[in-house]
Amino acid sequence: MDTLLLIAIAWFIMAAAVLVLLVLRRRALVPLSNPSMPQTDLPFLSVIVPARNEAHTIANCLRDLTSQTYPDRRLEVIVVDDSSSDDTFRLADEHAKDRSNIRVIEAGMLPEGWQGKSHACWVGASKARGEWLCFIDADTRQAPRLLEAAVREAFTSGADLLSLHPRQDMFSFWERLLMPPAFISLMILLDARAINNPTSSRAMANGQFILVRRSAYLAAGGHRAIRSAVLEDVRLAERVKRAGYRLQLMGGGELIHTRMYTGLRPLWQGLARSGSELFGIPLTTAAILNCIIVSILPIGYPVWLFSMMGTDGTLLPAWLITISGSVLWYTAHALEFRQHRVPLRYLLLLPLSYLLIAVVNTEGVIRRLSGSRIWKGRRL
Repeated sequence: MDTLLLIAIAWFIMAAAVLVLLVLRRRALVPLSNPSMPQTDLPFLSVIVPARNEAHTIANCLRDLTSQTYPDRRLEVIVVDDSSSDDTFRLADEHAKDRSNIRVIEAGMLPEGWQGKSHACWVGASKARGEWLCFIDADTRQAPRLLEAAVREAFTSGADLLSLHPRQDMFSFWERLLMPPAFISLMILLDARAINNPTSSRAMANGQFILVRRSAYLAAGGHRAIRSAVLEDVRLAERVKRAGYRLQLMGGGELIHTRMYTGLRPLWQGLARSGSELFGIPLTTAAILNCIIVSILPIGYPVWLFSMMGTDGTLLPAWLITISGSVLWYTAHALEFRQHRVPLRYLLLLPLSYLLIAVVNTEGVIRRLSGSRIWKGRRL
């Protein structure tokens, strides 16, 4: 078979596989519902908010947490300030002044061998009194029924660890340019059916929202057992599942959303950090090559084939198959854009998006190999 036709067929299969996988993964990531339920028999819940330099988000986060329908007498909120250099501690402490169930504590000096977030989570868990622990990132926003709905879902499903995948808010040009391709890769990896299946070894959690039974958390060693892990959420889920407890990964629906990055620099650093950590260096290196290919092939290959068709009429089948693959490719991205409320005009910039993602991942690999990774002012 002609090489150009083989390339076209391979591209069509790849694009179709991405579209099908995205649809299947989204369907498997069932959103947490928002039912109206009686409040009897809810357990005591400790919400732990690790916060480092979150002065711009902590007030809104705590405002949402203190507006929950979860009964105040069965709820405590512990904010752990992780050596912030901004006003995080002061703002959290001001919000806690008139709230008897909110405590603001300091994580203290970071011990050798620990990552900052794991240490802050462990300090908070050590101070918590709840039968259930809920780790929530300071940059999340929560609907009033979030905690109640999450606890009831854990009881209904029999989950010992329930993690939610929040809706990601993307408002700036750079967020909309770089984040959707990154989340497509993440969604393909998020096989919720396998993660939620007790007989499967697949495990994953999203550290932006983790609800875990205290007994399961301690049996798995808690954050102390994964103290050096950069992706502490994934490693915690793995340990909990290996200990024989049940995971439940769900979509956040309309109950929780977050804006992870508000500027290009933290966005770039975050993507560079997570890519090599989540996929490993070999897969990230393969992803870099793939990003370069898909930044050129969807548009460049059919245009090139079309320009050659005037001299070689046998190229028509390859051109038609390539065009069909490109339509499937852009359809997959359009679905993901709608999921994150990104304007569809950003589809026109996909070649640039993937080229920049390749550069980001290259930097992530180099920084990991050289030991020069930095996140929130700390060397990882």
